[in-house]
Parts: sequence; C-alpha cells; structure tokens
Amino acid sequence: MSEPVFRNGAWWQQQGDGTWLRWNDGAQTWERSETPPPPDESGLPPAPPPPGQGAATSYPVTPVANVRIPTYLVWAILVTLLCFLPTGIVAIVFASQVTSKLQAGDVAGATEASNKAKMWTIISAVAGVVLAIALVAASVGTSGSPSFT
Repeated sequence: MSEPVFRNGAWWQQQGDGTWLRWNDGAQTWERSETPPPPDESGLPPAPPPPGQGAATSYPVTPVANVRIPTYLVWAILVTLLCFLPTGIVAIVFASQVTSKLQAGDVAGATEASNKAKMWTIISAVAGVVLAIALVAASVGTSGSPSFT
C-alpha cells in the first residue's frame, strides 16, 4: 500500500494489488475506484494531510466570537505562589487551556477547563490555609517556655 496522494481535490491511495482507493468525504471512508487518479499537476503547492492523518480535523476552525469564559489564570498563579504549589500548578495548566480552546472554537472544552481551573484554585487556597494553620499550631506547641530546673 502506497502513501495517499492528493489529485484534483480528492485523496487517492494505491493498494498492493495495483487497485486504487478514493477518499469519500461524505461517507468518511475509502472507496474502491475503477479508474486511477488523474496525473500529477506540477507547480501546485503541497497537498494538505490526508484524512485521518496529521491535523485533527479536515475542516477549518473559526474562533468563537463574543463568548466570555473566565480563565482564573491570575488567581491560579497567586495561589501557586502564596498557598500550595502542587495543586496550584494544576490550576495554572487548566487556566492556560481556556483561551486556546476558545480560539479553536471549543466552547465546551473551554468551559470545562475554566471550571477545573476554578476548582483547583480553591483547593490550592484551602490547602494553603490548612498548611499555615498546621505550621502555626506546630510552632506554638513546640515553643513553650523553657524549664531551668
């Protein structure tokens, strides 16, 4: 089986027995072709990746306009620096995904990333407060007045 070739707006792939398959966009499957592809037209720009390979989708993606989803990036950075580093890093990762998913047109994915960023920001803040209370309690418990008897 050879590599697919792009000719006259369609993908073609030659099989080991010499027959040709043609990609059918409507059915999203390869179909046997009775005729081989037309000859290569030199001087054209390189063809896009074949269906199912390379890019995740063969259709152009347009950014979604007028959709405002909070990223929580500032809060994620603050709780990472001031509260609890491990969960703060997770919050930063999810917060940084919101904008890129919106630009790709994935509103549901951006909303999910925003919700997870918010959740991990809250977890980081709570963990930082609990850790601070534990450290203060431990230092008060060990700093009793010394005994000189």
